[in-house]
This record gives sequence, structure tokens and C-alpha cells, in this order.
Amino acid sequence: MSNRRVPGEAVANPHQASSSAATQSLQLLLRDDYLLTQHELHITKNSQEAAYGYAAALLQQDTSGEQHKIQQRATDALQEVERKLALVQSLAERVSRTSPEAVAGPLLRLHGYSIEETGKETEDVASEEDGDNLNESNDMDTSMLSTKSGAATTTTLVATRDRCDRLQRQSQVLEGVAKRVESSLQRGLTKMEAATSRLSRVLILSSTLKMILRLQFEANKLQSYDLDDLRDLTRAAASVAIVENLLKQIPRPEPQVVVHMRPTVDETAAKVRAAAALLLEQHQSGTGVVQLGATLQVYYHLGELPQAAWSAVGFGLETAKACSKEFWSPSAISALVDESTAGAKSTSKTESALQRNLMKVLRERRREASTKWAAGIAQAALQVWNLHRVLCRKSDPVSRQVFSSVVAKGEIPPNLTPKTTPAAKDFSVFSIFWEKLCFNLGKMTERLLQNEKISADVAALYPAVRSAVLGMLGRLYDTMQASSTSNLSLEDTTSSSNGILGGSNALDNAQWSNTDDGTDVAESYESSVLGVSSADTWTRTDVSNEDLTDQTLLAKASGTTTSLSSIFSSPEWKLMQTTGLQPLQTAFLSSCRERLCAPIEFMFPAGLSVDEDGVAMQVLPTLPSRYDLQKLDHSIRSELSLADPREGGGDLSMTNMIAEAVVDMVERFCARTKTALTNAGEDGCLTDKGMPTERHLHDRKVGKIMSTLATTLKTAPENTFVVPYRPATSPQHEEAATLCQQSMVPAIMEIEKVVKTLILAPLGRALNRRVAAAITKMHHGTYLESTSAGGGMDSAEQSFVQKQLVGLYEDIAEHHISKLPPEHAAFLASTLASFSIYTFVSNASLIRPLGENARLRITHDLAEFELALEQLILKGGSSLTLSQIEFGKPYAELRAVRQMFYWSGLNSPSLSASSLSKSLLREVWIKDVRPSTTFHFLFSFAPTLLSSPHHFKRMRPEDYVNTLVQLDGNIDEGEASAWMITMACCDSYQQRESIDRDGGNGDRRIAAILMMLGPELLRRRRH
Repeated sequence: MSNRRVPGEAVANPHQASSSAATQSLQLLLRDDYLLTQHELHITKNSQEAAYGYAAALLQQDTSGEQHKIQQRATDALQEVERKLALVQSLAERVSRTSPEAVAGPLLRLHGYSIEETGKETEDVASEEDGDNLNESNDMDTSMLSTKSGAATTTTLVATRDRCDRLQRQSQVLEGVAKRVESSLQRGLTKMEAATSRLSRVLILSSTLKMILRLQFEANKLQSYDLDDLRDLTRAAASVAIVENLLKQIPRPEPQVVVHMRPTVDETAAKVRAAAALLLEQHQSGTGVVQLGATLQVYYHLGELPQAAWSAVGFGLETAKACSKEFWSPSAISALVDESTAGAKSTSKTESALQRNLMKVLRERRREASTKWAAGIAQAALQVWNLHRVLCRKSDPVSRQVFSSVVAKGEIPPNLTPKTTPAAKDFSVFSIFWEKLCFNLGKMTERLLQNEKISADVAALYPAVRSAVLGMLGRLYDTMQASSTSNLSLEDTTSSSNGILGGSNALDNAQWSNTDDGTDVAESYESSVLGVSSADTWTRTDVSNEDLTDQTLLAKASGTTTSLSSIFSSPEWKLMQTTGLQPLQTAFLSSCRERLCAPIEFMFPAGLSVDEDGVAMQVLPTLPSRYDLQKLDHSIRSELSLADPREGGGDLSMTNMIAEAVVDMVERFCARTKTALTNAGEDGCLTDKGMPTERHLHDRKVGKIMSTLATTLKTAPENTFVVPYRPATSPQHEEAATLCQQSMVPAIMEIEKVVKTLILAPLGRALNRRVAAAITKMHHGTYLESTSAGGGMDSAEQSFVQKQLVGLYEDIAEHHISKLPPEHAAFLASTLASFSIYTFVSNASLIRPLGENARLRITHDLAEFELALEQLILKGGSSLTLSQIEFGKPYAELRAVRQMFYWSGLNSPSLSASSLSKSLLREVWIKDVRPSTTFHFLFSFAPTLLSSPHHFKRMRPEDYVNTLVQLDGNIDEGEASAWMITMACCDSYQQRESIDRDGGNGDRRIAAILMMLGPELLRRRRH
């Protein structure tokens, strides 16, 4: 509690104020304590003091007393506390003796007992001891009423004990009553069980009699059905299902009437099942027009729909397996080859004609055999697809259960179990059939390929088989799309007036049956569903259709409207390619690579020679002849032609696959080419006079061979797929040629990489070294002012470019560039031109001092230099121009340097270095010039104390330029080093200038301009 003080009252002593506040708080607590108030322990003589003396001694102490008085008062207070504690203990003992309920009351209340009772209840307790059990109940009720009306008194422990005894006696009485009631209930239960057992026997007998009557009724109905009528067969199946269910429910032993009835019922059920099996067999074998929907309705009534569906799927697999065994057998393949060989020999007179005719006959025979096999597979697949369509769209008219869900809930046979169990929404009998079909085909081809005698002939079947499978899938997809064009489902037609219980026109489902007459499926479906027919049209087989020929829709279809992209993205083709045709495809590609790489094995043999003493000498490897390259070209085109349906019997989609095999062959060819090169390097390419060495001539011949092969790869697609059909054009063949060219790009890039890395790059570095040596002669006083003043622009004296570079470029063009293939010549000319431009500009910018006459002569030489490079490229046989080399960057710098040499920003001495730097950055030519060129140009205006970079490094100009421009034309690494050297030159200049204020001729602002200009130019170049 917070201290409260009367307003306006002064506080004389802080200790006295705190003790008064504590006393007030203690008094409040004592007044609120219930026990202290009850026993009047809180009353003291002085109301202004605390109840206990020790508290007053500790809290109410004045500041004028001594310490020993305070100790004495505290001792007296403790003694007073002890006396009052003894008084409290004595009072507690007296209370516990006289009023025990005051002590035990809180405990009893905690356990749920009330200690307040009326005086009337005390009298009732005495009367309860003498009364009987009945009076005890009445007295208890009376006491409860008295409790509500009487005055509250305190109940003793003795009364509580007596009450507990009374409750115990009452519980014993209630227990006896419960036992008597339980015995009575048990007797009633026994009587009820006996009655219900008799009643249940009566009910069972009644139910049995009803089932017998229903059984007799259904058996009589079965005798009147005509099982040749599909409608009666459906009704008979429903009756058979009911009868069999009733026979299962009749208790054993069976009544005599049921025993006499069972043989007839079993015989009729067998006939119904035989009729349904006959219909399903006719559908599977294609011997007649069968209503598949009605047949499945019969099996649904019989409860055998899953078994019938899987039986049809198994029959389709067996049909496809039999067709595959007829085609994929060692004897059939051997017979195909033998018959083709015999036919080719009968029409050939020469060996070459025999080979051509044999390939042609084999192609035709393989195509015919593959098409026949694909037609058989397609017929089986179409039957299963029709089954799948009926299951998905047909439902029972009564239970409304879709047949596909019924089949999905059934058990899949072990021989048809897929690898992964499909979800209920993705369940499809056709998918399971197709997966098993592809798996069987893959196993069959694997076994055939293990036979080494016929493995090559089996692998050769892949193009024809792939083409047949794609055609089969395309026509099959056309059939699927045609059957799903109509939005009218079976459920929408079952309510027709033509029939009930599945007897509607929709069950005349030509789309679900075998269309042996070759009519379009969509037309048959439309005429069957929308046409008007009599009630019995769907129940009788049309006799006029029995003599139809055994030709399928797929065999009559000449093409497909489904695009190849749709087929390639379909799950059926993916499964067929990865499972069914994968072993065959692997074997075909392996044989294709072997045929392509066979000519390479005999190319580039190691050359050996024997001297006059008979000692073997190693000479340069023997190179392939023109005939060898033509043979390789013929091999590539022959393999690519396998993808042409007319030439190779395959499919155009095989183009990329065969092109990848060609790329592998080219990689092996390049690997063997590397062993045939001399690896002369840049030091062994040229003689001292710049002529090609013998080793380089050998490498040049290898480069021509590689160029011929690259040309073959570029022209092979068009020569294979487009040229044979000209002047006619085909979009499919043009697209195949384009795809083949795109697939050949890795092979062409590999050839260019080998040639450029091992042949052209060393030659280019050697030629660049000669050009660099000729260009650096400009530092031999060519552009000095004294020399320039002696002869003007009209002087008869030849310029530096005419003296040193024109003849060199003509020699290079004549002996090197013109001897190379066009694509190699263009690469070498581009390398020489870019290197020459960068080297000439870098050397020209290092000239110091640079007067007006020197600038004029350099500008004149730059024009002649540009003309000389154009002549170099033109004589090399290349159609490139300088502006096309390296995206035009070297040529742009060559043109910008002319403007740079005439920059006149330093003519204003009043401008600061910062203003000059900004003005220089705004120049048009600054973006096309390298930073190092700009730095070196500014050095020409500097004082003599600011040394040039090559002087600072104590290097010759040509050596310094070689650090800026690499021999292969790379300039990126030299810019950073040029800036570092420029900063070092400027630092050295500042030190010299601090000692010698007379810096000589030149502009002293150059150092500051360089330091401000350099970072900005480098930043622009990076971005």
C-alpha cells in the first residue's frame, strides 16, 4: 500500500513517516483477518499503535532514542509475542475439544459433506435407529424436507458416522432388490429366445418357399427363351444370374423340388454361356457381324464381365503373337533373303546389276512383309480398342454401372499384369494390351538378334518395320478419331423406343464390331445410331454379310490424316519405341555405324620407306585418294537413303537418327586425321623465305581432304532427299533435308575445329610474324619530319606500304591463301587482315614526334594499306570484305584512326586537363579506337620527360606491340597491361617534373589527361 499524508502536514522525520505508514498497513491487515477478529486478538490499549509490541518496537521508533533502548524494546516485543502464541495454542486446544466441527468442517466441505443440519434431523436420526427399512426411506425424505425448512445447525462427527452406516444398510437392501429383478428378467429372456427361435424357423421356411417359387418362375422363363435371339439371350442371362443367386441362397440340404430343378437350370446356364462365348469368339475371329455391346451385357448379367474382357484381350495378344511369330522367325527371315536373292539373280547379268537388283528386291520384300505384319497387329489392336470403347461407354440400364469400372474392380490375370498398377481413372484395357504387346515384341527381337547368322538381316528390317509401325499407328489413330467424332453416347440412346434393357439401336454398334466390308467407321456408326430400323434388326445376323472377304479397314486405307508429331507424342509410339523396337533400333544403328566406319579403317596408314641400305625410314602418312573420298560420300548417302521411303523403305523420321551415326563416323575420321598430321607448328610451316615447307604441304593436303568431307556433309542431305525427285518438289523431303543438315552441323564444326586448330592457326601465326616484322620497319625513321619534308605527297618515291607490305601480301596470297579451299582461305585472310590492322595502328600510334608531314604520310599509307588488304582478300578467292571481318571492329578502328591523327584539342592552351578529357570523350571516333591506341597517340604531344611506354619498358617497338596484339589476333589481354604501363609512365613523369621544372617541348597537360581518360575508356570497353 502507498503511504498517505495529510495535505499541508510537514514531515519532520523520514524514519517516523515510514514507520507510521507501516503501522497503518499492519492495522489494516489485522482488521481484515477473520480469526484474529473472531478471537479479539487485534485489540490493543492504544489504537494508534500496532497490535504487537515487537512491530511497534521495530517500526515506531523515534530518532531521539539510543540504540540500546531499541534493542530492549525489541526483546520485550518478542517476549510478548511468545506469550500471545501460548495463549493462541491454548485457545486452539479448547476449540478442538468443545467444537470439533469448527476444525473438521473445512475438510468435510472439501469432500462434499454439509455440516449444517436442522434440529429436526437430529430427532430423525434417533427415530431411524428403531425403524425398519421402509421407515428409513420415509424418514430420509422427511429429513430432506426438514432441512429446507429448519434452522441451520452444526452436525457432529457421530452423526456423520451414523449417516454412513445408514447408507450402507440402504445399499444392501437395493442389492437384494436388484438380484430379484435380474432373475425375473432372465426368465423372461429365456422365454423370448424360445419364441424368436421358433419364429426364425418359420421365416426361413417362408423365405425358402418364396425362393423356390421364384426359382420355379425363372426356370419356366428360361424354357421359353430363344438363345439365337440376342434379346432373348440377354434376358436369359439375367434370369440365369437370378437363378444361380437363388440356388446359392437356398439352405442345405436342398429341398427335393430344388434337386429336381437343378439339372435343367445348369443345362440352360451352360447353353447361355456357350452362346455368349460363341458371340465373343465370332467377334474376336471376325467371322461375322457381332453386337459387342449386347454380348458384354450378357456377360455382365452372368457376373463374368471382367473374365470375358480379359479373355478378349488375351485373344488379341495371342493373335498378335501368332502374327509376330510368322514374321519374326529365323526361317521366315532366311526365306525372305533367299527368295530375294533368287529373284535378283534371275534378272541380273552383271555383278553390279546383281547388287543393285538385290537391294531393290530386298527393300520391296521387307516392305511387304512388314506391312503384312503391321496389318495383323493393327487388326488385333483395333479389336481391343473397340472393346475398350464399349467398356467405357456402355453401362447396365438397371444398376447404371459403367462396364469399364466393373472390369477395373476385377482381378487382372497374371499374364496381363502391367508393371505399374494404373489408377482407377486411368484404367484402360487397351493400354495394358499395348504394353504387353510391346514387351513381347522386344523379347522376340532380342532372341533373334542373339543369332549371329541372321542378326544382320534382322537389323536391316528396322527401316521397313518402323515405317510400317508408324503407318499402322496413323491409321489406327484415324479410326479412333472417327469412332469418337459423334457426341451421341450409348447411354443417350438406351431410352429409345426401339428397345429396353440394352436393346436399343445403339447396340447395333458397327463401330464396336468388325467392319469387314471396308466401309468408313464413322459412316457406319452414324447410320447405325441415327437410322430407323425395326425392333429385331439388331437381334438377327444379316446373312448377306456372311460372304464378305477378310479384308480389314487398315489394309484398305491408303494413308493417314494424323500428323507425325501427334504420333510421336502419343504414349503408344513412345512405348513401342522404348520397349518393342528398342533392341532392333540399337542393332540397326550399330550396323549403320559399322558400315560407315568401314572405309575409315584403311585411311591414313602409317608411311614407311626403305633406304638404299635396306633400313626402314618413317615417312609421311599416306593420304586417302579421290576414289576413297567418293566411296565415303557414297556410303553416307546410302545410309541416309534408308530414311527415304522410296529408296530405302524406311521413314523420313529416321533422318536425325542416321545423321547422328554419320556424326559419330566423322568424329572417328577426325581422330584418325590428327594422327596423319605432321604437327609442324608455326615454326615448321614456312621456310626462311616464307615458302611452305614439305610438312606444311602435307598438312595442307589433309586440310583439302577435310574440306572435301565437309562439302560432302553439306550437300549429302539435298542430294539424298531432294535432287532425285526434281523437278518435282515435296515438302516432306525438303523438311527431311533441312533436319538432316541441322543434324550434320556438329560434324561440320568438328572438321572446322580440327583444321583451324592444327593447320590454319599455326600457319596464320607464322604469316602474322612476317607481317609484324615488316610493319615495325616504320620505326626506322620512315615518318621523321626531316624525311617527310624532303618529299611531299606528289613525290615519285614509293610509300612505306608499297615498299614493305604490298609485295609481302601478294606473296602470301599467291603461295598460301590461293592454295587453300575457299572456306579455309577466308579464315586465313580474315586472321591476317585483322592482325595487320591492329598491328599497323598500334605501331603508327607509337611514332613520336608526330608532325604535320608525318600525319599526312601516315594518312596516305593508311589508305594504301586498306587497298592492299582488300587485294589480299580478293586474290585469296574469298568473297568477304574488310567490314565483315570480326563484325567490322578492325576496319572501324582503321577508319577512326585517320580522324584521330587530326585531333586538334590541344591547340587551346587555356583549357584545363579535365575539359580536354571531356572533349576527347565526346569525339565520334573514340568509341572505335582501342584505349591503348588513344594513350599512345597522346604520348606524341607529351613533354620529353614523359617517356613512351616501350621506352619505359626498355623494349623495341615491335616487341611492345607484340604484347598488345597476339599473333592469333587477340587484343583483349594487351589493353590492361597498356594502361598499367601508362600509369607507371605518368608517375615517373610527375617525379621527374618535381625535380626539373623545365620539361622541354610538349604539353604538360598530357599526364593529367591520361590519368583522367584511362579509367573511363577501359570502362566503356568492358561494357
